[in-house]
Amino acid sequence: MRWLYYLGIRLYVWGIRLAALWMPKARLWIRGRRLQQRLMDDWQLPQNRRRIWMHCASAGEYEQGRPVLEAIRKLCPDAFLIVSFFSPSGYEARKSDTLPDLKVYLPADLPGKAEVFLNKFRPHLALFVKYEFWYGYIHALQEQKIPCILISARFEHRSFFFRLYQPFFIRLLKSFTHIFVQDTSSAQWLLKQGVSQVEVSGDTRFDRVLQIAAQWQPDQVVERFLQGRKAIVAGSTWPEDEQLWIDCVRQMDLECPMIMVPHEIRDKHIAQLLSRWPGKGIRYSELTTIAEQNIDSFDLLVVDKMGLLARIYAYGWLAYVGGGFGAGIHNILEAAVYGIPVLFGPRYQSFREARELVRLGAAFSVHDTRSMTQLLDQLSRADLADMGAIAGHYVKTQAGATEKIVNYLAENRFLTMA
Repeated sequence: MRWLYYLGIRLYVWGIRLAALWMPKARLWIRGRRLQQRLMDDWQLPQNRRRIWMHCASAGEYEQGRPVLEAIRKLCPDAFLIVSFFSPSGYEARKSDTLPDLKVYLPADLPGKAEVFLNKFRPHLALFVKYEFWYGYIHALQEQKIPCILISARFEHRSFFFRLYQPFFIRLLKSFTHIFVQDTSSAQWLLKQGVSQVEVSGDTRFDRVLQIAAQWQPDQVVERFLQGRKAIVAGSTWPEDEQLWIDCVRQMDLECPMIMVPHEIRDKHIAQLLSRWPGKGIRYSELTTIAEQNIDSFDLLVVDKMGLLARIYAYGWLAYVGGGFGAGIHNILEAAVYGIPVLFGPRYQSFREARELVRLGAAFSVHDTRSMTQLLDQLSRADLADMGAIAGHYVKTQAGATEKIVNYLAENRFLTMA
């Protein structure tokens, strides 16, 4: 099975190289790793500080792991924190974050690459976030007797992936020093497979969104656009989500401003979105050039700047979270933490928090324009304050995963020099 795994990785890398001919994201994936390879020899890493490495797939997983890094920094101020990313969107979005001492790309998991990476950074502790299961790296960590912890994991064991690769995958999971899972069903499944080093901690994303809400600061551009009004905030939208809202606005009068934050901020895409919008829209970056008396003529603000969505949700009376017409919804907790109802597309069943908020009556799924317009009409007459309060209360009751994880690390002396 090992050779099949490495063959799959090689095919993936070749596919990325081919896609780089026309896809900017793929070019970043290739160029970033090539540049890093040239610079690695010049990096001087401290030998007298505890080096802690966290690996995240992309920006979402980094936000999930960030509360743990912050808690480690408080307990161990001299620790040297290294964060690696698989996706260029994660690296590019967080490369200016000052919490980690070093941000890097994770080299492709091909034979020998993990050993070179670990020999360069020589971490004392490795943390993997959520779904990062790289055989070469985990095996090398085990061989070098470096503690390897998986945090905020969740296992949908009925998936095709698990059924096809289960024996290989179970052996890989047994290589982790400890696994923190989000829910009891994941823990029970692991225990049945003989993976005993497991503990239910909950999801650190709840801690992160509560952190962001507690540190919230107003956005002057958004406030200039809204002029004291509340908005519908559509975040992490894909073209399917945006078309849904375009069709809805054509069919009904929303009577409120809208803020849209596309998942991928590209000039061409935003220009197309604004040209198709039935009302009058403007970019976030252009709003400061508009005279005050003309702002009322705009009913859509498209945010063309990264890193703002988590705090922009606070301006909503209703949130829509994109991705539900594709692979799955994005982070609905960023909106729910502000105590507002949340809408999303039909593909949400793999997300525990979405299922639970739907059950509680604080979140709703839509399938098409008709179901969206009907729901919006119903919500206009509903008690949104009660729905929002349920959402906010739910987020607060799920906090505490970070404390459990960091207490374990401290009790096992993973945060102190030997």
